[in-house]
Amino acid sequence: MLKDTSGQDVQIAQTGKKKSLMMKVTAVVLLIAAIGIFVVPKFNNMFSSDMAISKERLRFAVVEKGNLQRDIGVQGRIVAANSPTLYATAPGIVSLFVKAGDAVSENQKLAEVDSPQLKNQYEQELATLEQLELAVGRQRIEMKTTQLNNQQTIEMSAVNLEAAKVNKDRAVTSIKDSLISKKEYEEKVAEFKRASLSHEHAKQSFDLQKESMEFELKTRQSQLNRQQFVVNDLQRQVNELTLFAPTDGIIGSVNIREKDSVASNTSLITVIDLSAFEVEVNIPESFADDLGVGLASEISFNGEKHDGQLVAISPEVTNGQVVGRLRFNAETVASLRQNQRVSARILIESKENILKVRRGAFVESGGGRIIYRVNDSNATRQKVTLGARSIGEIEVVSGLKAGDEIVISSIDIFNNREQIYLTN
Repeated sequence: MLKDTSGQDVQIAQTGKKKSLMMKVTAVVLLIAAIGIFVVPKFNNMFSSDMAISKERLRFAVVEKGNLQRDIGVQGRIVAANSPTLYATAPGIVSLFVKAGDAVSENQKLAEVDSPQLKNQYEQELATLEQLELAVGRQRIEMKTTQLNNQQTIEMSAVNLEAAKVNKDRAVTSIKDSLISKKEYEEKVAEFKRASLSHEHAKQSFDLQKESMEFELKTRQSQLNRQQFVVNDLQRQVNELTLFAPTDGIIGSVNIREKDSVASNTSLITVIDLSAFEVEVNIPESFADDLGVGLASEISFNGEKHDGQLVAISPEVTNGQVVGRLRFNAETVASLRQNQRVSARILIESKENILKVRRGAFVESGGGRIIYRVNDSNATRQKVTLGARSIGEIEVVSGLKAGDEIVISSIDIFNNREQIYLTN
């Protein structure tokens, strides 16, 4: 007979089942304890909060210490710093030698105004100038002639005086020796006195006539000078009838057509200097008082950034904005085009070693006075004082410390609740 397997069977004791049961019980207890430690506080926080919201709907930032550059971001366009407009100096008919968009070089002839009226006036005044020049020349000749005649008179009177003196001296000697009568002596003395007076009057007449004729010459010379100024001014106006390019560049606009009749001071042609560009920006009125000429700026276009500075601010406010001008620090900047759109950042001030946080919609929605500070899974409402603001950051004056985490997205969704539970 074959043996069965009953001899191989061994009865197992019940102790193993008890150990397994104890392990399961222990695991359940530990699980319950973990739930009590980690889950229950969260439930307590959730139920003690005024509302719950997902973190995915919010943006957060940490308060830190560092330097803050206060600046503003503006939009603008490239404009030519030098774009002179040429005008007609007198009425006439215009002849054009260029058209809009043409490249021109300095002193290139652009247009010419034919003004018969101005040219005729110039010719008339020029003829008057020539007459006055002849009058001045005639006066100089007359003055020389008169002076020569007077000089001859003086010299003749001097000769007569000398002869009268000799006769008088001889008469003095002769009267002592009783060679002549007293009457003859007195005649010689009287003759000498007459010659002396004649000579003296001749000299005085010479000086007086010289002074008079010099005054007359000065008067005519003054008239000549005045007429010369008139002719020079008309010559300038005639020369300005031909318009030349004041600088290298392109023709921006031509405001008239070929052979048009124009009035005086009519704008004709605008020349754009492509070697000097500036940026015209619109600045919000609220920042106008903080700005000043010379502030540094950063101009961005075509993926590049260029340094510049604020060179002008308009005193006039239009639609809540003021117009400013930025100038590039570099002498030449490539790839610039008239009216090209650019963005710029104007640096107002720099603060060092302050508390700051990344800027967000919480500034506007909280009025700059309310923030929500994050603590674990809660966001608690509290007051804060904010200071200087830049495009990307804002100064924290009080209410927070370095390392605090806050909600920087809009806090309007919290409806001014005191405590918000943040879910994952």
